[in-house]
Amino acid sequence: MKKLSLLPVAAALLLAGSAAAQNALIDYQGYAWETGGIPASAAGDVLSFVGVVDNIDARFGINFGTEEVTLHVTGLSSGGQVNLGGGLLSVAYSGGTIGLYRDPSRNHDYGTFPANATAPSTFVDGSLLLGGTLSNFVLFIDTTTGSGAYESSASFTSGSGLTTLNLLQANGFTFGGVLNSAASGGNNPAGYDLQVDGTIEVEVIVGVQEKTWGAMKNLYRR
Repeated sequence: MKKLSLLPVAAALLLAGSAAAQNALIDYQGYAWETGGIPASAAGDVLSFVGVVDNIDARFGINFGTEEVTLHVTGLSSGGQVNLGGGLLSVAYSGGTIGLYRDPSRNHDYGTFPANATAPSTFVDGSLLLGGTLSNFVLFIDTTTGSGAYESSASFTSGSGLTTLNLLQANGFTFGGVLNSAASGGNNPAGYDLQVDGTIEVEVIVGVQEKTWGAMKNLYRR
């Protein structure tokens, strides 16, 4: 899967409760879909992700030569899109669960038109590494370019990786990244709305902070 890139967009984005994140623990890529499709996002539509981890902190003890780590996010309920002008939309979501699984079978398969026979089933068939919930999830997408970004807070409460997280003594974690839709030339499998490329990072709370679109991109650019 290719790395995502975004074109500059002249827009200021206000992220309520925004966090400046550091110390990337987990780096993933994958695809997302929303019931009803996105864009546009209607109130009550549910956003889901599946993906594969391509880099992880060594303290988790993962050997990519013998196992894979997969990601499944679901239950994100759209509050409906807000038109910010200039083709830019924002969507705030409530709810949301996140799970990361380590699997020696390395059998993940995106298939087409999820949910399907292999997605999310082949992304949740290993042992639970980290499980928890998401909050304050917000997504921005520029409908003129098909590019965008998303961010939320993550709280992990289960899984074998909790021992490693406890060593960090962190206040919390940020789940976020950048996205492309098929409109921007993304190579999404049929039925997936978005290609996603993001991280899970240690969160340092800095309060409400206004960020430019460029600042959002720089936060997740690797």
